[in-house]
Amino acid sequence: MIMDANYWNNKWQQAPVTYTGRTLKGSAERIICDVKCFITPNDAILAEVIHDYQLKKPTPNVIAQSIQQFVVKFLDYADDDEASKCPEYWQFPFESLQTNVGDCEDGAILMASLMIQAGIPAHRVKVCAGYVQESPTAPEGGHAYCIYLADRKGDVQDWVVMDWCYYEDSHLAPEAKPLAKAGGYKGFYKDLWFTFNNEYSWNQDKLEIETPRISQGQATPARTEILGAANLKSVMNKIKTKVK
Repeated sequence: MIMDANYWNNKWQQAPVTYTGRTLKGSAERIICDVKCFITPNDAILAEVIHDYQLKKPTPNVIAQSIQQFVVKFLDYADDDEASKCPEYWQFPFESLQTNVGDCEDGAILMASLMIQAGIPAHRVKVCAGYVQESPTAPEGGHAYCIYLADRKGDVQDWVVMDWCYYEDSHLAPEAKPLAKAGGYKGFYKDLWFTFNNEYSWNQDKLEIETPRISQGQATPARTEILGAANLKSVMNKIKTKVK
């Protein structure tokens, strides 16, 4: 059974999700951002990329796979210390396209933005931030990646992982990829901190998974640094001090 956008947008608890993903210009001071703003599905540069590289295909599954393959081939992985000279710096899609480098979240955000701009409904695309773990004895690490609500056999849809760097399986069509609720490839994808697209964000611990930052090989931040109303309140308090 195919569920509509209202079902998927409300299946998990919606909540504002803010993250200190940028810095002030000319400063090392990190600033708080609403994660939804990073996905840009109405961008002239992205539209040109979709046109020039023929990423708009006949079906959503083929669009999703084509965009995953494009990001895998185009974007070179570089952590934020190397690429931005900053401990944590989320790039907008137009920045990733013009620098040709990015961290895990930069590729995931670029992929999600391209998918939605190419015609996949927003409710079928999310960026996830959470834990990954290669084996039961390996340490958990923070990671960001894209998931897509794929058309599967039997007239059903289910979420699959669309990663570009941690474990990229762009050779597999979405209908053949391991399910996100089973942990994706070999169950490597674990509990989630939050998910988002350009319309909504969700603060959740799990995405039906059965089994101090978001960056490959880096320490995971405390959840209080990522989620909740406290960050929004601190922003508003800062604004109030400047408004007479």
